[in-house]
Amino acid sequence: MFHNDWITYDYEDLTINEYPNKDFSPTTLQDALIRQAKVIYNHVEPTVFLSGGIDSQAVALGFILANLDVEYVYIRPSYHGHYNKLDYFFVTQFCNKHKIDLKIIDLEFDKDSLRDFLLEHNYFDTGTGSGTIFLLEGIKRHEGGTPITADGHFVFEREKNTCRGVFKKPGLTLSQGIRVEKQILFDLYYNYMFQYYEYMHRTTPEIQYLTKMESKNLIYTQLGLPFRPKLSGWEFLDEEGNYPSLSVIDWSNDHSWMARLTRGVNVMVDKLGVPEKYIEHKLNNQRSDSSRFVTLYEFQTKY
Repeated sequence: MFHNDWITYDYEDLTINEYPNKDFSPTTLQDALIRQAKVIYNHVEPTVFLSGGIDSQAVALGFILANLDVEYVYIRPSYHGHYNKLDYFFVTQFCNKHKIDLKIIDLEFDKDSLRDFLLEHNYFDTGTGSGTIFLLEGIKRHEGGTPITADGHFVFEREKNTCRGVFKKPGLTLSQGIRVEKQILFDLYYNYMFQYYEYMHRTTPEIQYLTKMESKNLIYTQLGLPFRPKLSGWEFLDEEGNYPSLSVIDWSNDHSWMARLTRGVNVMVDKLGVPEKYIEHKLNNQRSDSSRFVTLYEFQTKY
């Protein structure tokens, strides 16, 4: 999973062995995406798992800008034929613009099959998000190249006059299904992306001034992708929610209630009859665990 073992990771301890590298230091997001895509392409046959979100579309742009021919796959969960039309709109618009032939893997559920699916994956007893379990199921059904998935968990932080760049260890839950060795998390494969983030952090006073900002927000400003709401992954269960009306973004944490403004997992209470105590148990498991974050660099700022 990690090029040149720049990181070693055993699902518990993570060690940074090579940072920064000496061959190239990206100063634009486009440079970083292209370099990251090329180093992946040189070692595996990639299949990019694409969605309507900006993380996976930035990954796709790395391969597009590098003129690399790869396969693109979209996972589409549905409930009695109803799917997330907002997410599907954004992914198809992106594909139309870049002339991508998108392969769709449909995950079709009814009430009984979805309840069984969630229980089989221990959904309520782990912190695994819905997007991850549907993605892993899609990867299991996929026949093709090495899955390339997005990972948008790099954060710029400031505590008093100390700035830090931190990233989140890959989820332990991946080891229960498809181990991370059998897929590639784009940002983590090598350190080009992280070097770009550090460059931006050290040279941008506006980022240094903030106490917390997610790096994924640079995609909007640097690549010019249109804003879209952060979705919960359960919109395919909800035919009543007016999701195209959502526009709020929380720049510090896109998993916060402010960023989503959706009914989220609570829609399962209505559609699947899941007891509310299961939902609360799930939300408790998803609360942030600070031990999952690793400091990559730090420096002093005057702001």
